[in-house]
Amino acid sequence: MTARRFLVTGGAGYLGAHVALDLLVAGHDVVVVDDFSTGHLQACRRVEELAGRPCTVIRADIADSERMRVALDGVDAVLHFAASKLVPESMDAPERYFHNNVGGMTALLASMQAAGVRRIVYSSSAAVYGQQPAGLIPETAPLAPTSPYGLTKVHGEQMLGWMAERRGWSAVSLRYFNPVGAHASGRIGQPPGDAASLVPRVLQAVANPPAHIEVFGTDYPTEDGTCLRDYIHVSDLSRAHVVALGALDAPGHRVFNVGTGRAHSVREVLKACERVTGRRVPYVDAPRRAGDIPVAVADPAHFRQALGFEASRSLDDMVASAWRWTSEHPRGYA
Repeated sequence: MTARRFLVTGGAGYLGAHVALDLLVAGHDVVVVDDFSTGHLQACRRVEELAGRPCTVIRADIADSERMRVALDGVDAVLHFAASKLVPESMDAPERYFHNNVGGMTALLASMQAAGVRRIVYSSSAAVYGQQPAGLIPETAPLAPTSPYGLTKVHGEQMLGWMAERRGWSAVSLRYFNPVGAHASGRIGQPPGDAASLVPRVLQAVANPPAHIEVFGTDYPTEDGTCLRDYIHVSDLSRAHVVALGALDAPGHRVFNVGTGRAHSVREVLKACERVTGRRVPYVDAPRRAGDIPVAVADPAHFRQALGFEASRSLDDMVASAWRWTSEHPRGYA
């Protein structure tokens, strides 16, 4: 791909920073827009250090049309990560998720249309599927979100479908499963205050005794009674976004799962954390959480066949990179 200019919304966040780095290393120009409500300016600075090249960082809300007009100047395509992303939180504050994820994206699309930028890779989620029958989940599965967060991702995809149909846009929605891990350098990762998913919670507990974690739900219809999930290394997921840019050459809206197709239970993840750290994981069993589903595992075949993408890292690889980050950055970017 020839060098281009890309806008990364939420580029100071966990995944956005990894994608910004991959784009810079590939020789592209990068503009990061982030309001820093959850993102970290230090992440952007480390991205620049690792890439050996600067990026343009703009502090702005994506709903600010004037700031977005500046950010979009000369941009070839947008990679959109700026959104609220926690299922349990969305159950407690659905209106906040509708405002941030649907309202924010509506404003972003309007700014893009006004600027003549009509190519986008969208950060969607496996949460759009909700509870599905046993087996790998293909992109053709019915959409039945069980949380406000999942619903906002469905709406985002639908909006892109209409922009492709009525405005001739080129869009890719990536429905990814559970990102885990940190950059191979150990310099970019998920800060403790932002980490609500299983692996970082476990590693924080291991690193900070006598802390412990709660295993939410032990009576699911799975082999060991805990949820089954498809975990993917954040660097594999970042690479998937760069690969997806190759699908923006023609108008239309394309949807791909991004996962490994391998299921791991919560208890299997705890054992992987013990293998990697050499320490016992302190945990207690707890009731199910609202919005959680028993099984969510991707069928990744479509993405592999269409664009040649395949995740390469194992669960232990994911945990090992996350443990290095946690050990070397006990206070995150502070």
